[in-house]
Amino acid sequence: MNQYGAYGRANSGQSHEDILRSYFADFSFETRPNINISVQGYGSIPLETYLLGIYEMPDSFPMEALKAQAISARSYALAYTNNGAGEICTTQACQVYKGGNKGGNWERAVNETNGKVMVSGGSVVKAWYSSTDGGYTFASGDVWGSGTSFTKRTKDTTGDIGSFSDLFAKAYDKDSPCFYAAQGVRSQYAKSAWLKSEEVADIVNVLMLSKADSGVSSHIYQTDKPNPEAGETWDEAKVKQELKSRGGNPFNSVSGVSISADFGSGMATTVTVSGDRGSETFNASEFKNFFNLRAPANIQIVGPLFNVEQK
Repeated sequence: MNQYGAYGRANSGQSHEDILRSYFADFSFETRPNINISVQGYGSIPLETYLLGIYEMPDSFPMEALKAQAISARSYALAYTNNGAGEICTTQACQVYKGGNKGGNWERAVNETNGKVMVSGGSVVKAWYSSTDGGYTFASGDVWGSGTSFTKRTKDTTGDIGSFSDLFAKAYDKDSPCFYAAQGVRSQYAKSAWLKSEEVADIVNVLMLSKADSGVSSHIYQTDKPNPEAGETWDEAKVKQELKSRGGNPFNSVSGVSISADFGSGMATTVTVSGDRGSETFNASEFKNFFNLRAPANIQIVGPLFNVEQK
């Protein structure tokens, strides 16, 4: 489930059941008893009491979104613990639990959905959720390679999308502060995620070098962190030197990057880089992988649909 998508859908008049059917497939709503589950650091707690201490959605969200969240959290807890046989953690690695009773509208949402869960194939579903999905959700098989019958691809919008402008106007989660945002920060440039022209050129050179010689993989990690293979990490100059030695023509600077995307599926398709030595077009997924390998600090491209801006 997309939490800000649930927010947008609830504001458009959708019920909590409609919201959940938008994000999950092949399931039915059922009621489960208030069994005890084991919560890391808190011991054994009745499920409904545990839910009162979940902090995953602002209390200011519409009631139908909160109810969708309560059912998702209840389903996730039961599935994660195998109906109470295992233990659930209290962080974002599972779902955030702070103990006690959050109260307010959240308490009402929990109480008014008491025991209600999503069930597929006789088992409570592991109802994954996140704050923002950027207008599209994907099935578990797309993300982790292991498919489930109850997850599905969703175009999370009010209408057809043909451009980023359409997406900004029509995505149900467009009000999320993370909807269109850079991921990661660095100490320079006002703690932003902006990259210099030569840094983008270096990422592209690393990609081209790897395509020319897959044996260089241990040398092309980001230069501002220890090499995870304990070997030598090549700097920008060395990468250019090695690329030239293999017949490549490296970039010294990049003047523009353009993205082509399939807005029907929500995936970037190609990345075209222009610079001092002309232009090159790359598969978007391949570009993303090498960007995330080489970019400084914790700057990353997250998700299959992305854009590049210049200032």
